[in-house]
Amino acid sequence: MGREFIHVHHLNQLSEIRGEHKTNPIADLCPVCPNCHAMLHKRSPAYKIEELKKIIGETKILN
Repeated sequence: MGREFIHVHHLNQLSEIRGEHKTNPIADLCPVCPNCHAMLHKRSPAYKIEELKKIIGETKILN
């Protein structure tokens, strides 16, 4: 059911953009899994993708 399902994260929070803005899909958006997208927004302002990558890299995942 979740195959080929992805979220798109705005690199600049929409709430911080003032006035009219045209989104550039390459420069302004980043595809992320739904779980990572939720973690990016765990604080305000949202984590930067590089910050989350560092946090995930420091976490040991147990199987």
